[in-house]
Amino acid sequence: KATVQDASAWLATKLAAPQKGSKIVDLCAAPGGKSFGLAELIGDEGEIYAIDKYSSKLRFIEEGAKRLGFSSIKTTTADAENLDFDEEIDLAFLDAPCSGLGVLSKKPDIKWKREREDILKLTATQERLLDSAAKITKPGGVIVYSTCTIEPEENEETVAKFLSRHPEFKLDPAENYLPKSVCKDGFMQTMPHIHFIDGAFAARLVKEK
Repeated sequence: KATVQDASAWLATKLAAPQKGSKIVDLCAAPGGKSFGLAELIGDEGEIYAIDKYSSKLRFIEEGAKRLGFSSIKTTTADAENLDFDEEIDLAFLDAPCSGLGVLSKKPDIKWKREREDILKLTATQERLLDSAAKITKPGGVIVYSTCTIEPEENEETVAKFLSRHPEFKLDPAENYLPKSVCKDGFMQTMPHIHFIDGAFAARLVKEK
C-alpha cells in the first residue's frame, strides 16, 4: 500500500524527525499527505491529531489512514488559529495556507489568480497559525513550518518575524536532517528549476526547555 506525493512534501515531513510515541498535531491536515508521512516515520506508534477547519475534508484523511492501515491518526474539526489542548504537544506540523507559487507546474492557473494583496493576507494568516502552534508546543518540542511557495515574504520573513515574537524558539538547521543540496541558510528550500521537484520551504523550530 502506498500514497503518492511530491518529493518536496516528503522532505518537509522528514525534517520534522518525529520520534516513536510522540504526540503530534497536523494543524492544516487535509488531504492528509503530511499526516500519512508522519505516521510512517513513527511506525504508527504515537498519536497524530489531524486537524482541519472543514469537516468535509476530513474524510480524505480518514479514508487514506484506513487504506494505509494507520491507527495513530485521529481527525478533528477545529480552527487551527484557536487550538485548545489539555496537554502540550511534542510536534506541531504546520503546512500553512500559502500562495502556492512553487507548484505552478501542477497548477498553472495559480499565476492568473494571485494578486500582490493576497500574499499580505496570507502572511497574516501564517503568523496567526504559527502563534497558535507555539501555544500548544511543549518545552523541548518542535514546530515545523512548511509552504509550497518560493516567496520570501511567506517563508524566511514569516519565520524571522515569528522568532522575534517568540524568543523561546530557535531555528534548528535543516542541514542536520536533510541533504545539503535541498537546504539554504538553515531552511529546507527546493526550486523547480534546480531540483526538478515542486518549489517548497520548511523550517524546524525548537522550543527551549
